[in-house]
Amino acid sequence: MTRKLRKGEVDKVPVSAKELDRLVREKKILVVNTLYRVRYATPKGAIEEAFQVGKFPILDWPMSRIDVMEENFPNRLFRVYVETVDIETLRQRLSNDDRDPQKLRLNAGIAEFEQLQRGEFDAHIDFRIINPQGEIEATAKRIYDQYLQAVGES
Repeated sequence: MTRKLRKGEVDKVPVSAKELDRLVREKKILVVNTLYRVRYATPKGAIEEAFQVGKFPILDWPMSRIDVMEENFPNRLFRVYVETVDIETLRQRLSNDDRDPQKLRLNAGIAEFEQLQRGEFDAHIDFRIINPQGEIEATAKRIYDQYLQAVGES
């Protein structure tokens, strides 16, 4: 990402805009998303390395760019859509983000939720699950159980 780490952040790697441009040119980046004037990138190498050592990387990925993952990792994906209880809950969760005064993230979330409800992503989702507030562990266990079943290890 093209910003400094925030206090307590350890799961991101800050790089300069010039460095990020170089990585993109060298095709070491799957996709770059811009949010709040910061560019966030997903490195291809880290995902490939995880697969090579028998690990299953988990990414929070936008449905609008799922084609990138499907093209780069065919037959290696278990695509889970973790959805909100309803659109009002989505509004409550996203409207409190003071970094998004124009509500771009909220509007994009509502549009995606509506597309999901119309079935526009059905061909790209292996498992859908609703994530009720405060039930992260139960939701994670259900996803893991479905993953094991999908790979024949249940």
